Amino acid sequence: MMNRVPQRLLMLGLDGADLDFIRTRAEHLPTLNRALSSGPLFEPKAPEALSGSVWPTFYSGCHPGIHGMYQHLVWDAARMGLRRIGHDWCFYEPFWKELEQRGHRVVVMDVPYSFGTGLTQGVEITDWGTHGQTFPMRCNQPDVAARIRRFGRSPIGRETPVKKTPGQLSALCGNLKRAAAKKADLVRLLMKDLEWDLFITVFAETHRGGHLFYSEIDALPDGGTSPMLEVYRSIDTALADILKDAGPDTTAMIFSVHGMMRNPAQEHVVAPLMNRLNAAFLQDHCGRNSVKPRSRGGVVGALRKSVPARLQHAVGAAAPDGVRQWVVEREIIGGLDWQSTPGFALRTDIRTELRLNLIGREAKGFLEAGSRLHRCYIDFLRKSILNLTDADTGARLVDDMVDIQAQFPGPRSDRLPDYAITWRTEPAARRVHIPSLGSLTVNRPGVRGGDHTDFGFAILMPNGNGLPPDLPPLDTVADFAHFVGCLMENAVHMPSR
Repeated sequence: MMNRVPQRLLMLGLDGADLDFIRTRAEHLPTLNRALSSGPLFEPKAPEALSGSVWPTFYSGCHPGIHGMYQHLVWDAARMGLRRIGHDWCFYEPFWKELEQRGHRVVVMDVPYSFGTGLTQGVEITDWGTHGQTFPMRCNQPDVAARIRRFGRSPIGRETPVKKTPGQLSALCGNLKRAAAKKADLVRLLMKDLEWDLFITVFAETHRGGHLFYSEIDALPDGGTSPMLEVYRSIDTALADILKDAGPDTTAMIFSVHGMMRNPAQEHVVAPLMNRLNAAFLQDHCGRNSVKPRSRGGVVGALRKSVPARLQHAVGAAAPDGVRQWVVEREIIGGLDWQSTPGFALRTDIRTELRLNLIGREAKGFLEAGSRLHRCYIDFLRKSILNLTDADTGARLVDDMVDIQAQFPGPRSDRLPDYAITWRTEPAARRVHIPSLGSLTVNRPGVRGGDHTDFGFAILMPNGNGLPPDLPPLDTVADFAHFVGCLMENAVHMPSR
């Protein structure tokens, strides 16, 4: 007879939290420190080279080639532009829907990039206090939605990726600390008033704080007090309050699906680099000598340079989602002539995502898939990018150019980037050297202090009954769905997704 241990599971996600940072600041984070010593620790790996895909991978239990999501704004080849993920685009059923169908009472709050259509009996709350704010706040239960509206909005607000003044950064740090405390209050209220066997909520403040505040101090193992540590301390206090209310019959999991590190990406290099590479390729392989290089982002790029950052921040915070999406799209494809564009860059975080302009896939394709010209372009890109150096120091800037299609085959792999550039941890370059093409001077924007890594963690804090025997592996972010299912089902042979 199988040994079954009744479980009530509370999952507390820390979006973009970094395990190394927590370990080296343990004396400042008593709740997290106690958790690390209380139960098993797992270190699941995120999908390589697609750090923006982690949350859909978490809740779907499958890799990006199957669920098709890698950012909240993904490339739409039919319209040659960006499209926001949603029910009609990239929807994938979350694992908690299956758990509800098995009789478990489920409450889910603020899992990023989820859409809130999975549960019929339980409660799903989306985008009350997420980092990305993919949609306006939604809740599938009208009475709970009304309660949340009375409770009020999260102070986290939306990210505006422009340079900020010291005063703005100080105010943002205060907002994040208040947001963590307010989320804890809301979670405790819902835990008390709702019936649940599984409660999942995610704190976004570690993610936003990492982007805004990660500095050289935070990269040091013995770094001192910093705004990012202040944000983590506010989260630590919030966790303590929630865990106290959860009670001794609850097993808790504190987890993150990716980490954060000092941002090494050379994002400011990408647009001028692709301009230079495309122009050279067209001249050498297509006999085109009069291609006019695009300016970065067209009109939007010009406004980025001329409008003061303080005003950009205010406009970005107030702008509707459609306007913000248009700005991002213009920065990526503004000024491009598709008949002279064999490849282009999508968004850049700790890596740079590249897309090829393929005939038959893109509506205005340039390269015939599998043709000699296609193969030549890939070889040219790879040779040029892998040997890119800082013209002033001679340091190589690129670690790898990952073939995303080969890494993540599947029914939705055509929605993903084709390649991802992984950058070495070198200082931001002022000039870069391109093999056979010479040097290129670039601007240094320096907006994000920290960015995503591929390494997450999960800490289990068992209740008095212990844990089921022979827990399944939790080696990757995609394993969470099966792992949680096994905990909830009190057995280890729940069918894999």
